[in-house]
Amino acid sequence: MQPHALRNDPVVLVIDDEPAVRKVIDRLLKQFGYRTLLAGNAADGLRLFDQNSMEIGLVLLDWNLPGTSGKETLAQLLKRRADLRVVLVTGAIEATTDEHATQDTVSILLKPFTPTELMMAVRTVLGA
Repeated sequence: MQPHALRNDPVVLVIDDEPAVRKVIDRLLKQFGYRTLLAGNAADGLRLFDQNSMEIGLVLLDWNLPGTSGKETLAQLLKRRADLRVVLVTGAIEATTDEHATQDTVSILLKPFTPTELMMAVRTVLGA
């Protein structure tokens, strides 16, 4: 049985610099009933978070963003809301040892991942 999002499930903010990756993640999340916000860089992601912070319950964050890195972006997000749920999407194993990445509310999803792995990570981090 596939997991389903409920109407009261939080919005998922996707921050990834690759348009194709954002599109695939967006499509998969919407298939499972999630509402999404999409950002192509850290600045846009932080702006969207600030504008929608009460609705956002999960951030899918690319660890290897150009410019402001995923590491810096994660630190900024957690400064804004310490209990924020985050899934770090990365092919870089060093993310697994970052001090912020080891918090209870942060999970790591290694690339490449399957749709099932993505949805399991989302549901696990949201505690559903």
